[in-house]
Amino acid sequence: MDDCTKPLPRLQRLVKDLVKQLQGQDSGQWANTRVSGLDRTLGEISRILEKQNNADQVAFQVGGGLSALEQILMVVTAASTPTAVPRIPVKSLCAAVNIYYLACSRCHLNCSYVLFSNKVAFLMDLLLHQLTLFVPDEDKSIFGRSVNKQVFEGLTTGLLQTSATILSLILPYVPECGRGDAPRILSPDTKTKTSPMEPLNTRAHDLISYVVNMGLIDKLYGCFLSVQGPVDESPKMSTFLHQATALLHAMCKLCFAVTGRSPSIFDNKRADPTGLTALLQSTDLVGVVHALYCILLHSSALPEPAAQSPQEPYASGVIQVALTGLRFLNSFALLDLSAFQTVLGAEGLSLAFRHIVSSLLWYCSQHSSEELLHEVLICVGYFTVNHPDNQVIVQSGRQPSVLQKLCQLPFQYFSHPRLIKVLFPSLISACYNNPQNKVILQQEMSCVLLATFIQDCASSENHPDNRTQQADKVSQLLDYCELSNRFPRDQWDSALQFFLKKQED
Repeated sequence: MDDCTKPLPRLQRLVKDLVKQLQGQDSGQWANTRVSGLDRTLGEISRILEKQNNADQVAFQVGGGLSALEQILMVVTAASTPTAVPRIPVKSLCAAVNIYYLACSRCHLNCSYVLFSNKVAFLMDLLLHQLTLFVPDEDKSIFGRSVNKQVFEGLTTGLLQTSATILSLILPYVPECGRGDAPRILSPDTKTKTSPMEPLNTRAHDLISYVVNMGLIDKLYGCFLSVQGPVDESPKMSTFLHQATALLHAMCKLCFAVTGRSPSIFDNKRADPTGLTALLQSTDLVGVVHALYCILLHSSALPEPAAQSPQEPYASGVIQVALTGLRFLNSFALLDLSAFQTVLGAEGLSLAFRHIVSSLLWYCSQHSSEELLHEVLICVGYFTVNHPDNQVIVQSGRQPSVLQKLCQLPFQYFSHPRLIKVLFPSLISACYNNPQNKVILQQEMSCVLLATFIQDCASSENHPDNRTQQADKVSQLLDYCELSNRFPRDQWDSALQFFLKKQED
């Protein structure tokens, strides 16, 4: 640890150069020569930190690098109109934000430092300032219509990326869906009264409350609502949307871990004193579903194209927005499943959600994208579990329906244990206690497969060795692929009987 926190000579020199360049002139535009010197120093620092070496990252922070970057970025706050020209060119400011991101990326120590030193509040204030310049306060009936498209330029996006990275790394490392054997999220069970994580939990809780109350999420809501069509040809806009959804996803994960709520997804006794859950619900999930519908469902990419006119693949940036968008939706389902099902099942959004899912299932059938497919499957499961109205939504619409598409996934999803654990809980959720959906399911596969899966999960749970392993694992992580985290444990027996029962004529 001592080696990691000892500033490395070259970085120390560069940070000193940075601090020296910031001394002197307090107002007015920077001269070209001064800007060139700043850009040169920032470029050298960037090249070092791009290697993502933790020792370099911590050395940069210990040497005062983050404080120097704060000083540079402070000039942004002087702008009071979208057309105001900052004292330091925007290109240099973007470089400074990128270095802040590089200093924190994959570096838990620096992210923890940014939280406990309250530098994270400065970043959030800066982000809100930028959003306020370009997203006017509007009557809710026209919200999003007068957003200045300059908001999608690099500086705001860089601040979103940096903030999302810090919030996602405040907690111990948790793999995402598709990385490793299973998607997981930190459980609140890790927190006890004597836990050394208690100060971190308190700080993180306060941070979420601060972000909720400052109006930042309302501004993002306006940005998402401003999306009215495809962004395949607008990489800056798709990058902005990707980083904005990443920030929302990180906030939900953090909130789930630190609010002390029950680790059971199906426990109705939930409390979120931060106010995040209520705000996300009141803004229809910050307009993310609206934006996904607009960027995925447009005239040049029909959701269910005819076989003779194959759909053009989406731009990679659009798929990134879809992936982070689905991750955000799934993390909100963990926070409050009932609110998640209510919002997405509402008359306006349910049709859009069905089209989004159908389109992404079609895309994943044509292009290899396991991460995205798994997030879609998990989302459909949470959408339908114990919700008869939402179960109807996945079997309605143009054929093949969402439910039929789930049953028509490649053979390995019905044979490989790892993939079965992703798909089968969603099929169980979509069909349990719904005879009509069960009939559709039986046209494509045998219900005995689902019954056997439930039996296997119950047997595995009762095995002595597995019980010990589960006790250790559940205290640390919630695994999206564990059946008990996808379908209520107390309903396994009745579900088993439902899927074994012969369909009556």
